[in-house]
Amino acid sequence: MERNAFARRSSQHKLIILLVFTNKLSVFAQNSPSSSPQSSLTFHQREILDNATGLSLEWNLSLESKTILFTIETLRGSAEGNHVALGLTKKGRVEQGADVILTGIGSNGRPFVSDMVTPNGRAVVQDRNQNWILMDSQRLATGGSRITIQRGFDACDEQDMPFNSDLIHLVWGYGSTSSSRTQTDISWRNGSRPIYFLDPIVVRPPPQEDETIQTFRVSRKMLVPARHTSYWCSLHKLNTTLNQKHHIVGFAPYFSNELGRKHVHHQTIHRCIAPPNSDPEDLFEPFVNQPGEECYINNNTHLPRSYCVEYIHEWAVGGKDVPFPDNVGFALGGESSPIEYFLYETHYDNPEVRDDLYLETGVDFVYSSRLKENEGGIMLIGHGPFGQWVMPPMTSEFDLAGHCNPTCTSGMFPPEGVEILVARLHGHLSSRRVRIKHFRDGKELPWILNDDNYDFNFQQWRALYNPVRILPGDQITVQCGYDNTWKNSSATVSGYSTRDEMCVGWLLINKRVDHSYCMSEYPTEKTLARFGIQNMTWDVDLHDRIIHSATNPQNVGLTFTQLVTNVLSNYTIEQRRALEDEQLYSPHGQSCPNFISGGRIQYYLSLLQQELPEGVELPVPAMFGDLKVSDRTIKIGAISSVARYPREVPEYQPETTCSAPREGSGGGEIPPGLASSAATSGGVQLPIRNGDGRLSRPAQYSFRRKSSIWGEPEQFSLPSRGNQLRVEKGWKLNRY
Repeated sequence: MERNAFARRSSQHKLIILLVFTNKLSVFAQNSPSSSPQSSLTFHQREILDNATGLSLEWNLSLESKTILFTIETLRGSAEGNHVALGLTKKGRVEQGADVILTGIGSNGRPFVSDMVTPNGRAVVQDRNQNWILMDSQRLATGGSRITIQRGFDACDEQDMPFNSDLIHLVWGYGSTSSSRTQTDISWRNGSRPIYFLDPIVVRPPPQEDETIQTFRVSRKMLVPARHTSYWCSLHKLNTTLNQKHHIVGFAPYFSNELGRKHVHHQTIHRCIAPPNSDPEDLFEPFVNQPGEECYINNNTHLPRSYCVEYIHEWAVGGKDVPFPDNVGFALGGESSPIEYFLYETHYDNPEVRDDLYLETGVDFVYSSRLKENEGGIMLIGHGPFGQWVMPPMTSEFDLAGHCNPTCTSGMFPPEGVEILVARLHGHLSSRRVRIKHFRDGKELPWILNDDNYDFNFQQWRALYNPVRILPGDQITVQCGYDNTWKNSSATVSGYSTRDEMCVGWLLINKRVDHSYCMSEYPTEKTLARFGIQNMTWDVDLHDRIIHSATNPQNVGLTFTQLVTNVLSNYTIEQRRALEDEQLYSPHGQSCPNFISGGRIQYYLSLLQQELPEGVELPVPAMFGDLKVSDRTIKIGAISSVARYPREVPEYQPETTCSAPREGSGGGEIPPGLASSAATSGGVQLPIRNGDGRLSRPAQYSFRRKSSIWGEPEQFSLPSRGNQLRVEKGWKLNRY
């Protein structure tokens, strides 16, 4: 089902397949890559797909003409045939009704290209729309070939997957040379390759004559706890003394073997900063080379976490190396901090609850003696992971958002603002769409980053085409769309486990600010009141909350997830929509604490505590203490203001190169203007027509209220007379 809230393409479940015949072909000259907004960015990329045949795909972009150029190379043929099939898929599966492009040598001995469609998972037949163009080709001395084709980013054809900011899973296979030009079968290979085709990549320039490039590693060897989710923290020291400031210019995950990569969900590195007039070695050295402890779900924490807040690294599942754009670096060393200390946080994912997982994991940093133009940092934004929100079971469409409001951005950023250079989206297994939105002066600006095909298993830092400037007074909102039908009868709650959910984004910015996160939360008190919960505590092994007191005594002893599932399973469609609206649109608590001033206050309070008689505890405000579990919840500290979703602001609509609505492959199209806007007063009769103007066969439609993000799908059949569908006031319509 599609959602206007995310303006998703109607071709999101479609597939483009490219078939290449290995034959004697002519030499071609490839177009040069488009110029990039920064010297360290490029759009020219290559993926090796099959080592056995030497199959690779190389692509290039033209931003001016909005076209993409594919070059497919094979060094030798396959046992299944010399046709090479490349498919662009939503989830790495070949689906019925997919668009196909076939290229090879015709009966006249000349190369050809033909657009095709898949009636099933293997066969492909000729389609009426032709969108790919054969550009040129070359025969290789090894007996293989290189063949080049071109297409627009958006072919304005429902059977062609558009190239945009969404993730595409590339699949490949082979076909027989005896197949005809109009029909053939493909033997698909197992596996797929996730690719953001339109994303630029950052290329680190070679060192200058007076520049020294070095690396250091922060890592840990440990036996992972025998529970399905653990957040483990340990303190580490830089392995060298740097009296002169350097800049970190990139990082990469380190795993001693694939077992570690398989069982680490994410990892972060925080810089430890000692308050003024304190000795860093006194504060941090006692904890170096110690085993560490559970990071958050721990009432007996010993690590000095209040001083270790600034992010300098973040990695999650499927992420690759991250070289920084050449105009930014992170501070390292110098006269004020020649000895650096770091807090290493790792989310271990152990769904089988193994007790024999001994892993070595970490991060490799690259740092340079040449200081960059800008000294930057990393910031976390979105919905606070400590807050408690809920999603009913078996729900295919559900939205949530978290904010960094104008009050926070006014206090966090300098008058000239900050520039976002690289960003990353983050959700868990139920996340399907994640978008970072940008608001200024009552207007929604172009999205900072968007993926309507989010994949938990491929969470990559993504360079932006052009830096996005955030000014004081702007609002940044992270909006997420979920589908938890894969969990069968279980509800979804916010939390740290991969089966629970998050909605956050990471920003790499060109300024070093004294704020590591800017997040909002749906009020936990409202969630507790909704379910009649009076008291509950965290169970570290279950990684869930246990209810100890409730208005209904029968709920005592249940986990929070169990109670939520029991209640929400009985919700009607209207109640589910109301719950979604409430959590999405009602006011949130906003938090954007200054970690420098917070660390100082914590330090001074600790000095005061030392002056008190033994056994007397200084009452420390929760916002200045280490993150601990309370009887009711774990919450972000320092709630500073109220944040909300600016629902009165018109939604940003991305530009399109298509002058007419997409043609359907059956079922017809809603007339332009009515598909994306509310129906007129009293309802309207919509004639549903195909692209050729003929009335369509009956089809199914989904709709939503104008005041809401999508609710549950509902189905209509076109009436027998006039092939028309009535739409009442206040509803939006979209075919799926």
